[in-house]
Amino acid sequence: MAFLDNLHHDRSSKNNVRQWFGFVFALLAFAFPLVWFMSGASDAIIDRMVRVMFVLFLLNVEPPRVYYKDRLIWLCALLVLTLVVGYIWQRFSVPQELFSGSSARKFLPAFCFFVVVAYGISAAPKVSPFFLLITAGAGLLIHLSFLPADAWMTGWQGKRLDFGFKNALHAGVIFSTALLAGVIFLPRASSLPFRGRILALPLLVGLILLMIFGVITTQNRSVWLGLLLSLIVLLLICAIVLLAGRFSLRRSTLIRTAITGTGILLAGSVMLYFMDGIVTKRLSEEAIDATTIKEMAEQKTVYTSVGIRIGLWSAAREWITERPVFGWGGNRASKLIKQSPHFDENFKNSVGHLHNSYLQTLVNVGSAAFMCMIAIAFLVAWRTFVAWRQGKIPTDVFLFSCAFFLFWVTVNVFDPYIIYSTGLFLNAVIGSFVYSWYLRSQLDQAKLKSMSQSP
Repeated sequence: MAFLDNLHHDRSSKNNVRQWFGFVFALLAFAFPLVWFMSGASDAIIDRMVRVMFVLFLLNVEPPRVYYKDRLIWLCALLVLTLVVGYIWQRFSVPQELFSGSSARKFLPAFCFFVVVAYGISAAPKVSPFFLLITAGAGLLIHLSFLPADAWMTGWQGKRLDFGFKNALHAGVIFSTALLAGVIFLPRASSLPFRGRILALPLLVGLILLMIFGVITTQNRSVWLGLLLSLIVLLLICAIVLLAGRFSLRRSTLIRTAITGTGILLAGSVMLYFMDGIVTKRLSEEAIDATTIKEMAEQKTVYTSVGIRIGLWSAAREWITERPVFGWGGNRASKLIKQSPHFDENFKNSVGHLHNSYLQTLVNVGSAAFMCMIAIAFLVAWRTFVAWRQGKIPTDVFLFSCAFFLFWVTVNVFDPYIIYSTGLFLNAVIGSFVYSWYLRSQLDQAKLKSMSQSP
């Protein structure tokens, strides 16, 4: 009996250790957005946090063991293998003056870290995934609170601001994502109990208005295009969902949402009216027609925002064709740009990437890794759709995932956000938030099945 008691004690100790690992894992997962904002998106701090969470991800395996059953994890493992094989191939085939070492490994956390965060969120099943968005919103507001007052005034007067981020482009995608979340989840805040509604609605409305100001002030035309496309598709999906009877609102919630939404629309319209000069000036900066596009593609006219992009995209075709499977390595294309005969020295010294996430990926790591990334995105999208149809994902979460996906696909056509910390952050937070809903339902089913099979 003493032996059995000791055995039971050891098993209990192991369970306690695993529970502590799970607690720390969940804590870090929910705190990740806050740490990202508070650290100023420091690559060193974020890299350490990614490593710690990955270790906890491996240690937090508890019955029923579902890691090895998740095809998404297998796709991530395949991506790792593809990047390793590609690195070995690049090491012996790319000219030494163009070889960039193993820096292409940064594509891995951009496409796989969200799985780790999603499992971390699922390690605390009693905490809603919305808490991740709340910590992200809190981190953003804390970050903005440290900006000097004169910065806000200069932004109102038409100066383009970066709000303390890498640049105005990166600030624009963060503000736009927060704006999409605020607008889509406004009905949810309107349906909270009275005490929660009194607190949540003013904060959410204030956040929405602040994000509208930020989206205008960052003057990012690709962001405006992404938001416009998202709005159009979102309205179409909402119409289909309402007609199909998959989503309904209580009359009181609908009235509160309509009143609040009308107020936001009016306030946003007033803001846009007084800042209309910013939008009009930005949209009319470059005149583009078939002739100018042809000149840009032939690298004859490249010293404009559009010209730089089209010139680089045209040059990228040659690099992709030359090494289509495993690419050239690295996570930028600066060395290829510097040796290109199409650009002069001033251009080579001022431009270091391709201003397109998809071409950047194909040039750096090739089509093999690119197809793995596409498969990861497709599997998450498919599982989200299926889980929503089965009633396992709330309709507003599904709508948000659709809107963000289209927005993110659009803006990455014009800048390679995924190779920077901003891309890692948005993929990790939004990807894990959406995927955690599916993951929790799978974990619940696996536990129920394990309990039913136990004697």
